[in-house]
Amino acid sequence: MAPPPIDCPVEAALRLLTGKWRLLVLYRLASGPQRFNALQRTLAPVTQKVLTSTLRGLEEDDLIWRKSEQTVPPNVRYGLTDKGARLAPVFDALAAWRTAADTDRAVQKSLASA
Repeated sequence: MAPPPIDCPVEAALRLLTGKWRLLVLYRLASGPQRFNALQRTLAPVTQKVLTSTLRGLEEDDLIWRKSEQTVPPNVRYGLTDKGARLAPVFDALAAWRTAADTDRAVQKSLASA
């Protein structure tokens, strides 16, 4: 049974991005295309099976692309599509939000000890 249609764009985006590793994979690929093993190393402790499943889902949702070269060993690279790359400002905003929260916490801590 298909999920009900979504009227809220935030809810629609969250449904597309929900998954333990999806946002982290997209964030890692925001810095540029990567081979499977390099990506897996940056996401430890993700398993090969889970990463493969996550990458397939992101590819189906047109957030990433996959390029396979017929070499020995096989060379498979992943990168962000234009749709996936449009998440870069979201990652920047999350980083700024976290930095501000850390700064707020440090200021509160110093005020409390003064």
